[in-house]
Amino acid sequence: MLRNNNVVARIFQRQIQTPPPGTSVHCARRFYENLVPSFTIYDVECPDHSFRKFTDDGQYLISFSRNHQDLIVYRPTWLSYSYKQEDCHLPSRAKRFDSFFTQLYCVPLASSNEVICKDFFLYVITNQFGLFATSTAQIHDAPAIGGAIQGVPSIERITFHLLRLEDGVILDEKVFRNDFINLAHNMGVFLYDDLLAVVSLRYQTIYILQIRESGNLVDVRAIGAFCREDDELFLNSNSQCMTVADKSKLHQSSGNHVNNGVHSNQLNSDNSFLSGIKQRLLSFIFQGIWSEETDKFQRVQCLKKKFYFHFQDYVDLIIWKVQFLDRHHLLIKFGSVDGGMIAVRLQF
Repeated sequence: MLRNNNVVARIFQRQIQTPPPGTSVHCARRFYENLVPSFTIYDVECPDHSFRKFTDDGQYLISFSRNHQDLIVYRPTWLSYSYKQEDCHLPSRAKRFDSFFTQLYCVPLASSNEVICKDFFLYVITNQFGLFATSTAQIHDAPAIGGAIQGVPSIERITFHLLRLEDGVILDEKVFRNDFINLAHNMGVFLYDDLLAVVSLRYQTIYILQIRESGNLVDVRAIGAFCREDDELFLNSNSQCMTVADKSKLHQSSGNHVNNGVHSNQLNSDNSFLSGIKQRLLSFIFQGIWSEETDKFQRVQCLKKKFYFHFQDYVDLIIWKVQFLDRHHLLIKFGSVDGGMIAVRLQF
């Protein structure tokens, strides 16, 4: 049943209805929903901070110091002044910041070579935890080594800090080294209940973490080069078998040098597969085009035009953004360097 939010209707209901036992205070507080600000105060004396935002429940105001080293958290004191008339003269104290907000604490987050990412903040409303990020400077011409994507900058150290906003205690930290995560406006991180998805643009990996009630950040799984838990074990065992077979062939061949075994290992390491998530994307596109036609000749022609002709374009796609649809599904946005994108749904 829809509740009437009109203040007259609420007063009438209060006169004729009796609230359930133990809910009288809660019912009385509903009248605050009809109180809205009607006066604006200008030229308020504010601290020299960089204000980020209110938390979703309105309990805390998040701000950072100007040097982006410290976190300052305020609690609103809510309604402080009220007048019946429209034209009113507020006291001088009403133009002071501390009349409406009380500073709870100031916590240093960043080290000497790090700064707080002022555009990043996530709030766990159930436990009143706050997730903040600090990072070092970007390296734009970093070499693409260890499976990194060419052209993506590198950050030497990215640290996520989980704080209890009630008292400012740092509960846990998660560090990513020589990586790149888009922290602007929370683009590279998504929160769903107690699950956290972090997108590594440099290494094209989605890290799934869980925020425990105790305040710990626990690694759940990583999706990227491998999609299933046993993919890495299977590929490593298969590569070992291939290495043994290659060595036996080299020993049987004549005229080879002693160091051919080392050369074989180098060739084997450079011959890498596409990532697991990229292979799943290609398989999904292929099967979708395959099912469009029933005639074998038309199917081959359709695959040539829609799949093989654009194969390299599909291979060059990279993960840009991720968000949870529910606890078991992710929506992944793939895009090219020039900004084109497609979206797929992944179940894990």
